[in-house]
Amino acid sequence: MDKTKINSKPPLNDTFDLEEFNIYTKVSDLPLTETPAYLEEGINGICTGGSALFNVFYNKRKVTKNDLVTIFPYQLASITEISNDFSIVFFKVPKKLFLDTIRGVYRPTLDYFFYMRKYYSFPMCEEECKRFIHFCHILTFRADIPCNFFRRESIMSLLRVFYWDIYVGYKNNPKATQSIKYTRKEKLVFDFFCLIIEYHSVSRDVAFYAEKMCISPKYLTMLVTDNTGRSAKEWIVEYTIIEIKALLRDSNFEIKEIVSQTNFQSSSTMTRFFREHTGITPSEYRKNIII
Repeated sequence: MDKTKINSKPPLNDTFDLEEFNIYTKVSDLPLTETPAYLEEGINGICTGGSALFNVFYNKRKVTKNDLVTIFPYQLASITEISNDFSIVFFKVPKKLFLDTIRGVYRPTLDYFFYMRKYYSFPMCEEECKRFIHFCHILTFRADIPCNFFRRESIMSLLRVFYWDIYVGYKNNPKATQSIKYTRKEKLVFDFFCLIIEYHSVSRDVAFYAEKMCISPKYLTMLVTDNTGRSAKEWIVEYTIIEIKALLRDSNFEIKEIVSQTNFQSSSTMTRFFREHTGITPSEYRKNIII
């Protein structure tokens, strides 16, 4: 069966388009090969037949019929041992859309990402599988809405429900964090993310975080890149952008208040930073976003 193309309209810009959001049914459309690689987009799907061996950061799981697969962007993943009758219905979520979506649900923390490295698939009953397929149809319908802004917001709202269910499963598992065994390097990366959450509005300098962790900036960058596929600087920027977007969505905050809260020297400095990493200005984002 061919993939279902659900967004054939040209994007307005990289902030508001659906970034080629589709529902797929061809195994060849999975962004996975036998060689492990960091994903630029998340995978969410239900196996409808056969089997395949998935590998996420060396956590191998054999996926069979009625297994739900949820792999986040930035994960190191591959697929092998694909049976001739393996089939899957899935959608991919580009990293920008993924981060914009989950920031409305929870703040991404490393402990949750480590949890999802291990628990990225689990079996579902027939009724749950039918509901997932129905959910895909709803995504298709909402993505066909002509207005790009409304279409993306509709998709994000639906995806938040989906990711919230996954997150609730994590939070309701009392052994979730206890079952994860961190190496010393992984623990350092976890500490780095905790520091970002606390200090990203204080400093956007890698050296600031390295000093707090008593390691060199070069070593911190290497650690974070090896464990997440992105540099320490990129994650600091990402959290800052998430914070600015969250504040922009609240009409009670004036731009000058957001500048002060995120510790930029001036409105022009924040505007340049935001435009460099999103392609638009904060005012344009606030004007066009659907709250």
